[in-house]
This record gives sequence, structure tokens and C-alpha cells, in this order.
Amino acid sequence: MIPPGSPTDSRSKWRGVLALLTVCLGLRAVALVRPCLSDDEATYCVVGREMLAGRVLYRDVVDHKPPLIYLTYAATQALGGPVGGMRLLHLVSILVVFATALLLGRIARRLAEDRGATGLRGAGAGDREAFWAALLYAVFSTTLFDFDSLAANCEIFMMLPLTGSVVLYLRAAVPEIRRSSLFAAGALIGVAMLYKYQAGVQLPLYCIHLAMVHRRRPGRVLQGWLALGGGVLLVAAACAGVMHLAGDLGDAWFWFRFNFAYIREGLKLSEVAVRAAGRLSYAILPALFLWVLGVRAAARTLLRRSEPASPGRLERFFAGWLLVSALATMVGGRFFGHYFYQVVAPLALLAAAGARRLWLSRRALVVSALAVPAGLFFLQGVFHGRVMAAVGQPDPDYPAMAAFVDAHCRPEDRLIIWGNAPVLYFEADRPLGSRFVFSNYLTGLSPATRTQSDPTADSSANVVGESWSMLEHDLQDRRPRLFVDTSPGNIGSYGKYPTAKYPRLQAILDRDYVSIGQIAGAQVLVLRDR
Repeated sequence: MIPPGSPTDSRSKWRGVLALLTVCLGLRAVALVRPCLSDDEATYCVVGREMLAGRVLYRDVVDHKPPLIYLTYAATQALGGPVGGMRLLHLVSILVVFATALLLGRIARRLAEDRGATGLRGAGAGDREAFWAALLYAVFSTTLFDFDSLAANCEIFMMLPLTGSVVLYLRAAVPEIRRSSLFAAGALIGVAMLYKYQAGVQLPLYCIHLAMVHRRRPGRVLQGWLALGGGVLLVAAACAGVMHLAGDLGDAWFWFRFNFAYIREGLKLSEVAVRAAGRLSYAILPALFLWVLGVRAAARTLLRRSEPASPGRLERFFAGWLLVSALATMVGGRFFGHYFYQVVAPLALLAAAGARRLWLSRRALVVSALAVPAGLFFLQGVFHGRVMAAVGQPDPDYPAMAAFVDAHCRPEDRLIIWGNAPVLYFEADRPLGSRFVFSNYLTGLSPATRTQSDPTADSSANVVGESWSMLEHDLQDRRPRLFVDTSPGNIGSYGKYPTAKYPRLQAILDRDYVSIGQIAGAQVLVLRDR
């Protein structure tokens, strides 16, 4: 693909925008065909579905992520239903990636102009680098397995307001401080945090950069800090106010605190190094072109001595953005592929100039570096089932389980699943029989740690003690018609958590339920008639 040639030609610019939209749609087309791409998507979808049915988030239906992801899923399902709404959601996520890429292009143009102030770039470099920054983000946000790259995860939506906050911050902080724009930048950080808490790393980055650039005017710096913090606090206060009115503020705070235990479990040093070696290679090697150019540009600008406010030094800010984003991906020590969206954005900005230069001299290399990994992961999405089976991790036969559920209960009957199989809730399309979409709070299984991968690892320390009283209350109050136990087939690594291991649960099952058979590794029980 050839970047727009003349920066003064509006038609050329529009061709670049259309080419970028085509790339976003083409590489993510698989998401428009498959309604549910991952366990995370299924969880958010089911929570959103329960909210539309009148359940209150964090009180009547539980997950520990920030609230906006569930509201986003609920909104698309309100418009298109459980399946059509998910396809609509995927279309929205593609447009969000496209919009984020355009904002990155705008930032890259500003960076090129800053370099141009020292004569480092020729005329038109800004538009060409804008195109490359946007293209690199669009391409290398897909070079992961489909459940990381194509699924509508929190990070996709987080990056749009977070990138918008960078646009506002640069307008407000360099060369002069504009408090209203800084307030708006802080508010966008607050919105991004309501998709994923790690977006908050942007706030200290802005505060440090503001202090460096305007260090001779401490009063103005303090005003800027207050404006940034005020924007974040306004969004947080508005969110808390809505939750208070809904009656779930205390519940939200309870499950928010669970995140610290989740992070602590993932940071055991004996596991982090091994996990990092495998997962970092998976995230970095397919995007090596981006990482080499981006990290090289960041290292060069950080090692170069200069005044923070001098022309051509905005690169230092973007190197700082890369550093804080890298730290954010390490929180919890799990290194899931979709975490790296937060790093791809600053990498794309830093790598844009180098990609443009290589395009002029070694086009075959650039085409191969972009097309080969993007094409391979596109094919992996198309042939997802075969690929997962080939690597020894076949998907459970959720359609067969859902068909069994259909045959043994009515659409309005409640369903409860013992295990970590939210996709079955999505496929079965039944109301939840408890507030939990998975059983991890009850068993202590913590994803991507030894508690999941090692059958001998003890996870009891991670159990949320209050969750057992909540489950017993739900079983008594909601009386779910079917109970599906996924432990017999070790679905979702639940072979180590048979119901017999939990006397409180087993007593309820023995009293109220009777087995009606097994399907695809799951034991199904039905509520006894009264």
C-alpha cells in the first residue's frame, strides 16, 4: 500500500483515510462473522444481558472489571439482541480502532512538525508520518490470536479516549498551559479508566512532563495539575453518583478491591519469569518490525541530551508514554495479548518516521513485515477451530452442550454452570442461576497462574469467602432449573475442582438436583420437582 503522495492534495488524503478503513475492516472481517470470540467477550455479553433484564451490576451480576465495558455490550444487545448485538459490537470495535488510528495520525503529524522546527523533516513529512502511525496501529493491533486481537476487549475501547486525551494534552501543555483543555484531557483519562483501570498511568506521565516543560513556572504547573486531576475526579465522582443511585456502590467497591488480590496472585516471582518469556515472545515477535523501530526511536531520544521544552523534544514525551504503557501491561504479571494494545499506540507513533524512510528505500521489506504476520493471523481467525485443535487446545463443544440445555429446559429457565465456561452461558442464552458468570471467586482459580495450569497447585488462598454465602442465597432465591458441572471433562481447567470437594455445594446438589446425563465432558443436573 502506498501512502498519500502529496500532503496538499485533499483527494490523496482521503484516499489514505479510505485505505486505512479498508485495512481495519479487512483484517477484522472475521469478527463480523463469529458472534463470540473469547471467554472475556462471553462474560461481558452475559453481564450486559443480565443488566438489560434488570439485574444491577456488581450486586445481582458480578465481574470485577470497570463498568463501561458492560454498558457498551448492553447497549449493542439492546439494539441487536444477543447475537446480532454482538456482531454490531464487533463493527463498533472496528470503527473504534479506526478512530484511534486517525487520532494517532494527528498526533504523529504534530510530532513531525515538532521535528521540523529543528529542520529534521522536509515538507509534507507530517502527513506521511500520520499515515504510517495510523497504519502501523491498524495492522499490528491484529497480530495476535483472534481471542486477543479481534475480540472486543476493554483495551480496544480504552485506547480511544486515552489517545484523545493525548491530543488534548499536547494542545494544552505545549507551548502554553491551557487549563480547560487539561481538564478535558483528565476527564478523558477518567473515561478510559472506566474501561480499564491501567489507563490511569497516563496521569502521572502528564504531570511529570508538565513539570519538566514549565519548571520555571511552578504556579502554572500546579494549576495544570489541579486541572488534570479535576477532570479525572469529575468522571470518577459521576460514576460513583450513578452507582449510589443504583444501590450498588458498596458492591462495586467490594469487587474493585478484589483486583488487588488478583494482581498479587499473578506477581509470584517463581511464575512471572516463565510466563513472561512465553507471552512476551508471542506479543512481540509477530510485530518485531514495529518494536524494533519504536524502541530504537525511544532509546535514541531518551539518550539524547536536550532541554525538555526545546523544539524537537516532543519525542521524549512519547518515549515516556511507551514506558508507562509497558509498565501498565505488566500489572498482574499475566501478559495477556490484548494488554499490549496500550503499548502498540506509542510504538506506532515512534516507529512512523522510520517506517516512512524504509518505505522509500526497501519497500519489499516493509510489505513483508506488515503483510506476512497480519495475513497469518487473519488466516488463524478464519480457521480458528482447526488451529486450536492443532496446537492441542481445542475449544470445548459448547454447541452440543447448548443443544442439550435446549432439550431439557425452557428459554426462561435459569441456568447455573460450575466452572469457567462463560461461552456456554452465551450459547445457551438462558438467565443466570446465580450472580456469578464463572466460579473462580468460589474456587480461587486465577487465570494464567499455576492455580489454572497445575492440578496440584492450591488456590484456596484466593477464594472470596463471602462468595459462598452469595451463591447459597442465589441457589435458594433463583432456583436454577439446570446445573451444569464442567469438572468431569476438565473444561476450563476445572478438573481439580469437583463439586464433591465443596460440602456446602454438594449438600445442595444432593438435596435439590438429580443427574440427567453427560454431554461433551459436562455433567448436567436438573432441579427436582416439588
